[in-house]
Amino acid sequence: MQKLLSFLLHEEENLHYQSIENITIISGNVVACDPNFFEESTPFQKNIQPGSYPVSLLLDKENSVAGSLITFSNQKPVRFEMATKPGQHIKNLEKNMIFGHPVDTGLSCFADGSAVLKMEELERKKINELGDDFISFYDDVLEEKLEENNDMWGNLILDEEHNLNALIFSSGYGDGFYASYWGIDEKGHVVSLVTDFNIL
Repeated sequence: MQKLLSFLLHEEENLHYQSIENITIISGNVVACDPNFFEESTPFQKNIQPGSYPVSLLLDKENSVAGSLITFSNQKPVRFEMATKPGQHIKNLEKNMIFGHPVDTGLSCFADGSAVLKMEELERKKINELGDDFISFYDDVLEEKLEENNDMWGNLILDEEHNLNALIFSSGYGDGFYASYWGIDEKGHVVSLVTDFNIL
């Protein structure tokens, strides 16, 4: 078992939680992706009840982000299962292989599926507004949000009326390919979602 998941089940590793903001889920679809590459933003196959849910970062002794966690319930997970997207089947994975999302900018995020569409709209809007002065979605949108929290995380509001947002955070030691896992309680209900950034 991955050390991060073991910590969440038994709290035996030297990690601590840092609560950040709530994530608003309105469609029931959850996405974990690099916030600069929307083509990798297919939602997970499981749906959750729409609502506002707390997000925490799991930090090691050096305050590197070992994982990101959405908590859907007060119930504790007793096991984890890899989060998959439509067409992905865990039984088809070779040993030690994972399904996950690629990170190429040192950042990952959680968002509602509809929030990702709003991010794409925002990028197009910035391109139209700035023209040749547009650098990138990171430079022209995300950087300012991350600077508010020492470049560790940022809260990008995409629809103020519905409080629709994307929570963006540092992905461990940087770029890589990272799996997410559903936390399942003793009754078989989904109680959490965690992305493991492979630093343990």
